[in-house]
Amino acid sequence: MELTTEGLTYVKYAQNIIDSNIEFEKELRGLYNRSESLIVNMQESQYIYKYAPKINEWLKDNPHVNFTFKAAHSNFYLKEEISNFETDISLITDENIINNMLNNVPLSEDKLLLVTNQKLSSFQLSDLEESTLLLTEKGCSYREQMEKLLYKNNITPMQSLEFIGIESLKLYLKNFGGIALLPEFTIYEELINDGLFMIPFKHEFPKLKSNILYSPYSKKSTVNSFISYVFNI
Repeated sequence: MELTTEGLTYVKYAQNIIDSNIEFEKELRGLYNRSESLIVNMQESQYIYKYAPKINEWLKDNPHVNFTFKAAHSNFYLKEEISNFETDISLITDENIINNMLNNVPLSEDKLLLVTNQKLSSFQLSDLEESTLLLTEKGCSYREQMEKLLYKNNITPMQSLEFIGIESLKLYLKNFGGIALLPEFTIYEELINDGLFMIPFKHEFPKLKSNILYSPYSKKSTVNSFISYVFNI
């Protein structure tokens, strides 16, 4: 059995296709070897409710970036991590954000609301002593605001429950009750649909500011690209 003249002609073109595919794979491996890493620190709530869609779009447009998302529950070490190049970009949320050593870009201001799973006609500060308080992890900016209020007024809640993730906290709050201080953007849907209710409370919490911090000495092109696309800056 042997190839016909047409078959021999086909083999020649088939070999060209195979050779082109080999060259393509070599070039693709080269692109991966030139890939860049990007480490972003952000509160889980900011990622889930604000920036996840834009981040996913950016990643699709930058398939050779090795991306690491670090959930930031505390601001204690974030600035130091950027200075040491352990993190490339941090979204920091706090009452006041001051740093003269890093690039610091204001992003947004968010309102804090005291909420529960049932409608209350009245609520006094002293009622916190008979309440179950739901808290996020230590170091979280909105937990700190609640702790300041309790300390200033010498109030100890009947019970405190701590949650690592805001989703698990909200699930408990909706199903079993309690009181929590949360950013408005994290509970917007629940407030509209009567899943949660604002507590009639006269105390006004300060708005939390969110800023983007990154090192002015970073040589990664992905840093500016990510910030520009995701945060529209």
